[in-house]
Amino acid sequence: MKNRFQEIVVSGTNREMGLQIGDACRETIKELASVVLHRFNLGQENNVSIKEAREISASALNFSRSYLNDEIQELIGISESSGVSLNDLMLLNCRNMFSVSQEGCTAILVSDERSDNGYSIAGQNWDNDPEMDKYSVVLTRRPVSEPSNITWTQPGLSAYMGFNSAGTAVCMNALNGGSTLKGIPWYFIVRKLLKTAGFFQAIDNVRRMPRAITANAAIITSDGPINIELTPESVEYLEPKNGLIVHTNHCLHPKFKRNNIEFKKDIYGQSFERKDRCEEVLSKIDQIKIEDVKRALSDHEGFPTSICRHPNPDPLIGWQRSVISIIMQPITRELYISRGNPCESNYEVYQLD
Repeated sequence: MKNRFQEIVVSGTNREMGLQIGDACRETIKELASVVLHRFNLGQENNVSIKEAREISASALNFSRSYLNDEIQELIGISESSGVSLNDLMLLNCRNMFSVSQEGCTAILVSDERSDNGYSIAGQNWDNDPEMDKYSVVLTRRPVSEPSNITWTQPGLSAYMGFNSAGTAVCMNALNGGSTLKGIPWYFIVRKLLKTAGFFQAIDNVRRMPRAITANAAIITSDGPINIELTPESVEYLEPKNGLIVHTNHCLHPKFKRNNIEFKKDIYGQSFERKDRCEEVLSKIDQIKIEDVKRALSDHEGFPTSICRHPNPDPLIGWQRSVISIIMQPITRELYISRGNPCESNYEVYQLD
């Protein structure tokens, strides 16, 4: 397996960028669209039918049109150049609305003051389906009148983990809680965050949109790190303690802690243990370096269901692993990605020019 992901750079209007993405990744998008529901169902106790999935994605498209003109224009461009229908592209973007999303992440935010070089750091492992590796790229967008952004993603998705030229970086965690069909799908909310600059714009952006699922955004802004937990009903945030935030796959804000009881069965494996261990590792370090974040994300305490996750005996999700590890420093415009478990793979550096 190659260490670097394919790099795609697009620019122009939203539709023009979509045309370029579809042209560059045509076969990848077609194949991903054909397998996404099957891959999603591998982590489910009860399979979601294609009829159910298409009904959910069609409903989401109709509901979201008035909020997502720019994002839908990009999907229209992708559809035109890739030959994949808009409805099937929407299905990709709604996959975590079909049922409880069986994916895990350990996210880390380090403030300017706690960082060794004075620049905030965001990082996470993405514990998920290893088959997604072959459908993934590093995508740079250069829109006409918005900040540029660079993300690790599957082409056809509106957004995934990454950062923009205004200093906003987004990591994300699946989170236990309620959902609704009368809301904006999560990946579009992430894309909206990648258009923002500063804490107030980021939090206001999320609060103004109706939200389809419960999720977590661990973000760096030009004002510093902030962690946003959101549900269909509410949006709350957590600030760093001693310059550090660690978030995994359970709710931390006092307002949402009841979710850890009500939706206990939906918490992805070893979430509490991973959070405690990551904080233990990093709390001992006064000035945290990127190398320290790499070591924390490679930690094997509790192996194989550790921060660096490996295949294990879990009957439902034991085939999943840390597909990538990603670290971002927006001020230096550097994106570090380990392709595969970070204990086994080097981090490659990608640059937002």
